[in-house]
Amino acid sequence: MIAVSGATGFLGAHVVCTLIKQGLTVRAFRRSSSDLKEFEFIFKHYFGRNSDFRNEKLLHWAEADVLDVPSLEEALTGISSIFHCAAVVSFSSKDAAHMHRVNIQGTANLVNCAIDKGIKTFCHTSSIAALGRKRSGDTLDENSQWEDSKLNSQYAISKYRAEMEVWRGKEEGLQVVVVNPGVILGVGDFRKGSLSLIEAGSKGMPFYTLGVNGYIDVEDLAQCMVRLTREGHFGKRYVLVSESIENRELFNELAKLFGNKPPHIHVTPLLGEIAWRLYALKRLFSNKGLPLTKETARSAQTKSYYSNSRIKSTLGLEFKAVKQTLKECAEAFSDFQKHFLS
Repeated sequence: MIAVSGATGFLGAHVVCTLIKQGLTVRAFRRSSSDLKEFEFIFKHYFGRNSDFRNEKLLHWAEADVLDVPSLEEALTGISSIFHCAAVVSFSSKDAAHMHRVNIQGTANLVNCAIDKGIKTFCHTSSIAALGRKRSGDTLDENSQWEDSKLNSQYAISKYRAEMEVWRGKEEGLQVVVVNPGVILGVGDFRKGSLSLIEAGSKGMPFYTLGVNGYIDVEDLAQCMVRLTREGHFGKRYVLVSESIENRELFNELAKLFGNKPPHIHVTPLLGEIAWRLYALKRLFSNKGLPLTKETARSAQTKSYYSNSRIKSTLGLEFKAVKQTLKECAEAFSDFQKHFLS
């Protein structure tokens, strides 16, 4: 049986569905407070609108929290392989302490329990953020060495340190594979995380920056994780980015798909610095400010490029183009509104 942490989240749900489609039995981790609405939406995306995950014989739920070791020990009984997808993603300073606990200590807990239980394999979801950012314009790959930099967010630091826990597990005998995905896009709850770009695009976005980032389709990511693990490509990390594209190009494509006016106001680095301070001030008096922080404002201006040559040569695959992923998201948007907002 295969365990998936963070199974009720965006990536975790896609990994669970990918495993089930291959006929594999899954123990999906959820917390007692977890909302299953996004999981249900993604399950229907894979298996049809009339499908019901509650009737899926290959899916077994377990209440487990990466910060609760006894719950992990119980949930990992009889498990042969782990896909670790649970993580906190935030660029707000108020979430930093909790994010570090979940991402670093939570990963350490899961690694320790895996070793104690004699579990054979461990696929860890890291991030391109864990490669570090030194200068705008750099091209990063699996051999990039972390350096402290003002371009590294607290999220990046937490994912880098979490990855170190996984490599420590390797030294203690665990067979590990680490994936470093770019910004993940695909069908899910379009109000949350990286998918909030889709909802923003549906409403129209007047602003754009000239920053560049790497992106990947969530289904491609899940397929790579499963293949790397099942085919035994252990002991390495893999950058999973389909392409690196400019923010303006991404926003223009979303405007076209939703029939909106393309972005026309260029946010320069100076304007970005002013904007995040104004929104921070606004949020002192109201929770209605946009989720704009010092880290997201600076990230939007950074040009980061990524090489995907290792994963392509290892698995011999071609990734889905970002424009195709955005098209599929736009096509699923009405179903999303019916499922989440009705």
